[in-house]
Amino acid sequence: MNQTRSTWREPMVWMLVGLPLASVAIGFALLFAAVHPGREDMETVTQATHVGKMLVSAQDAPATEVSTKGLVLRLKGDMIEAVPMDGDFPRGGKLRLTLRTGDTQAVDRTVELSPSELGWRGVESLDGGHDWLVELSPDNAAWSLRGRWTVQARAIRLTP
Repeated sequence: MNQTRSTWREPMVWMLVGLPLASVAIGFALLFAAVHPGREDMETVTQATHVGKMLVSAQDAPATEVSTKGLVLRLKGDMIEAVPMDGDFPRGGKLRLTLRTGDTQAVDRTVELSPSELGWRGVESLDGGHDWLVELSPDNAAWSLRGRWTVQARAIRLTP
């Protein structure tokens, strides 16, 4: 009447041994995937890096001034504000904000931002139907900051 079952037929053995072994195997698989990304992942990361943070310099001296600073672009009603993140950001003059989209139906826009008490400000309303590729530069085009304004985002941070 008392038949002993094989150890491997007991559910507790699988729970005590099998689950930790499975979690270790899954951990190694995730580590391998993180260290060796696929080709599509690399293209996405490269594009995001180029779109998210980029500083293009036409002259060496102004680029070094801007290279450690950044701006916050934010929507405030029908206004777009560019506010420096650092008090040492070069001030004065107007900025040109170019908004582009890959959509053929949407129109690319250029907004002139005039100096204000906090930074720069311009009048423009954005529709929230798609992402915008943003480029911000002064009138003399000494430097340029680029980024991506995602759908329904109220503000973005542009850093070199």
